[in-house]
Amino acid sequence: MSFINSVTFIIKSIAFGLIVGFLILFFMPNSNLSFNWHSAQQAWSFYQQQTQTNQVGNPRPKIALENLSFSEAVQNAYPSVVKIYAYRTKNIRNTSGTSDKVVEYGVGFGSGIVLDDGYIVTNYHVIENAERISINMYDGRSRFVNLVGYDQKTDIAVLQTDISGLKAATLANSKDVLTGDIVMAIGSPFGRDQSVSLGIVSAVAHDPTAARIQTDAAINSGNSGGPLINANGEVVGINQVTLSSRGGGQTGVSAAIPIDIVKRIVRDIVQHGYVRRNWMGIETSELTLQGYRRFFPNIEYGIGILVTEVEENSPALIAGIHVNDLIVKLNGQEITGNSSFYKIFYDIPINGTADLEFVRNGKTILARVLLKEKISLSVN
Repeated sequence: MSFINSVTFIIKSIAFGLIVGFLILFFMPNSNLSFNWHSAQQAWSFYQQQTQTNQVGNPRPKIALENLSFSEAVQNAYPSVVKIYAYRTKNIRNTSGTSDKVVEYGVGFGSGIVLDDGYIVTNYHVIENAERISINMYDGRSRFVNLVGYDQKTDIAVLQTDISGLKAATLANSKDVLTGDIVMAIGSPFGRDQSVSLGIVSAVAHDPTAARIQTDAAINSGNSGGPLINANGEVVGINQVTLSSRGGGQTGVSAAIPIDIVKRIVRDIVQHGYVRRNWMGIETSELTLQGYRRFFPNIEYGIGILVTEVEENSPALIAGIHVNDLIVKLNGQEITGNSSFYKIFYDIPINGTADLEFVRNGKTILARVLLKEKISLSVN
């Protein structure tokens, strides 16, 4: 008898002995144990379910694809999407060589999303250098609108109209967006009427300096500024750009600005007339493994960011921060890269404080930086 057969025989014998033992305990005379046949059946059913789950993995509900539709979500979002036209004037020379003929023509088109109180948000690059801006609404109405302000850093612009009857979009929380979520991009690709493209969230970058929701939903020219919605019709981001190959064209990699970033920028523009940001006055980068081994051998690879520049008269310089310092903690939280640093930094109240822990020449140093507000906005 082989070793495997011997082990199998022993296991079966033990199992048989246990079963016989339990039967004796239940049915022997004067036994105090009661046998519940219904409970035994439930236990056996549970055992079979667990065995099947272990064999084929966690069971998933079956979806009938022929019954799958996102029309309700789209219809909920459609009335809040507008088509945007940007105009400027251009001089056309006549045959005599003089510039006495002026015509007005559209310089760009895109999409936008209606917010409360007649405000509309879109991408800055959609209305850049425009002298006049108009919107076409879902119901066919068309109006010229005013530019309230814009922020080039995040590529967000805010428009306003006094027209009545506009439906404000339902905004989600982009922090709840996960890779693999189903999303749809709504807009006016190539200046056409509203259309929808379907995809999933391919990746999420939380760095507020370059926050992106990456998706494979097609975002073409004219979709910029329109909403990226979830399966409930809620806006999770503002469509911004398609990353294409050198030859151009749709490659399945598109990006949207997370709606949480948009909310904050729009709020500042509307309430303050400019975007409020804290200023520390440093530039940072992430070190390679070789950099750690050479300059910070006692620091675990991936912990901290290197200060590469300190601005003159900046809060960082006043607090004693130097070039080549390795920042390892901000406000008590460990730093694992630029993304984690700026995610914490942008949550600090305006004109607040930043407690830094950094390494210089093998020594750990603490410093408190008194942040200052920095205006970074151009308004109309």
